[in-house]
Amino acid sequence: MIFKGLLAALLLIVGNANGQVLDTLLEGSGTKLHIQVVKGPNTPILFESGGGLDASQWDSIALVLHDRLKATVITYDRAGFGQSTLDSANYSILREIESLESALARLGYGKSDFILAGHSPGGFYNRVFAARHPNKVKGVVLLDPRIPSFEDMNFAKSYFLTLDRKDFEPGYINLYHLLRTMEHRSDYVRQVPFPGHIPVLNIMAEKGPFLDEKENERFQNAQRTFVQANKNRRLKLAEGSSHNIPNDQPGLVIELIHSFYQEQIH
Repeated sequence: MIFKGLLAALLLIVGNANGQVLDTLLEGSGTKLHIQVVKGPNTPILFESGGGLDASQWDSIALVLHDRLKATVITYDRAGFGQSTLDSANYSILREIESLESALARLGYGKSDFILAGHSPGGFYNRVFAARHPNKVKGVVLLDPRIPSFEDMNFAKSYFLTLDRKDFEPGYINLYHLLRTMEHRSDYVRQVPFPGHIPVLNIMAEKGPFLDEKENERFQNAQRTFVQANKNRRLKLAEGSSHNIPNDQPGLVIELIHSFYQEQIH
């Protein structure tokens, strides 16, 4: 799904107190990508939602950061979620990133610098985007991120084998396809070197996402190992939070992204 042109676009442009809001549905190659931009004079923050979630995950966070930092904030629905459609025959993290890049370029952000923020597997997308644009990405905030590894691939494969497609109602078949491709996504991102010069703030939830405590320990240890691998990376514990930190502690997320942004954008 690569947007070579705007075959059709539905644009809704309204004003708020501090900036212009652009809500657009871009059509190309038989698919649709829904993206929202609140324009500001300062460096954009590009948000990636967690697995199975759409752009609304950031509603209580993005606008506050826009108001405080005067930053452009960009949220979007990944393929198959929210208003964005899914081409299941051509569904991969690389094609999704290429579609995002094309959409950003069409909206005038092709040459912009960015601060990235992503939750859970949204961190996969942050990592690939940063690797493809190492000079544009000025920092990354990862919220309880999934870390690609052979162990993560094995977990994704084992979990998917417990699923049956017929158990997914039509409205949730997008989630089935996400889980179907998760092993490959982890393998792909595992092989993409993360630029060592890009600062990272890793916010780790106190409570893991799994019922199995051994899997939670693996999940958290992977984050610690990732952070310890480079002096440009920091770990912050979100005390008392479940895996869904943006929902549990939006105030903490706002404060941490706010301070990180100010550190990286001079």
